[in-house]
Amino acid sequence: MTSVQESSSETAYPAFPAGPVVSVDWLAAHLNDDNLVVLCASMGAPEPSRAAGIPGAFLADLDADFSDQSSPLPHTVPADVQALLEGYGISDDTTVVVYDRHGLMVAPRVWWLLRIAGLDNIGVLNGGLPAWTAAGHPTAPLSTPTGGGRITAAPNHDLLVGIEGVEKALARSNRVVVDARSAKRFAGVDPEPRKGLQRGHIPGSVSLPYTEIADEQGFLRPVGELQELFREVTDGATSLVFSCGSGVTACVDAFAAVVAGCGDVVVYDGSWSQWGDPENQQPIA
Repeated sequence: MTSVQESSSETAYPAFPAGPVVSVDWLAAHLNDDNLVVLCASMGAPEPSRAAGIPGAFLADLDADFSDQSSPLPHTVPADVQALLEGYGISDDTTVVVYDRHGLMVAPRVWWLLRIAGLDNIGVLNGGLPAWTAAGHPTAPLSTPTGGGRITAAPNHDLLVGIEGVEKALARSNRVVVDARSAKRFAGVDPEPRKGLQRGHIPGSVSLPYTEIADEQGFLRPVGELQELFREVTDGATSLVFSCGSGVTACVDAFAAVVAGCGDVVVYDGSWSQWGDPENQQPIA
């Protein structure tokens, strides 16, 4: 494969599938490949995503089977993520590209679930559906998966941590907890969108709103800019725990950290939905 991944500022990424950033040009050229699965990540009303998406794509709904519906917390990892993905025709050797209709907001969460399932040949479409349509490519109603996948890779649940993992991170000088919510939610100025949660942030954590990861056109920032951004926010730490409201946009920051070369990156699955619940009696800053 000779295509090169490029952001809107013409910064080259490794040719997919060697790296996690997928260009519209690459996807358009390989859309009909036999062993390619495209997933449309969705959170909230799925109808717009279902009605007009990349041809042949399947809906990956974080408000349905792509989260644990039995959990009291929103958007936590499904109990058997490998079996879920097998139902979408995904196997160990399948190339999987994830996108969302917003650009870069929901897709990295599904990409993170693919990593938890032990898969490697996976990526996120740079710019999402807006970049696809801006390039003049057609859309179509999403397809229905028919199963047939088989995953034998060992799952990697160490990519997620709970409250105890966050507490351990805060006690270590070389690990930083990064909050992907808006700066005003982090500061406790804006109320939380979920009822009953306290305002504020995890003591000792730092703020990096997920909206700062992409440029004005919705493309992932160039690698050099991401590296500088993480150096500024985390004081150079490369061992990072990401949190947000429910573990979704935390994965946007985590995705960017992986692209920037951070080697030890995990996501706090319960995020503020768990930490900020008064019943859990966690300290609030």
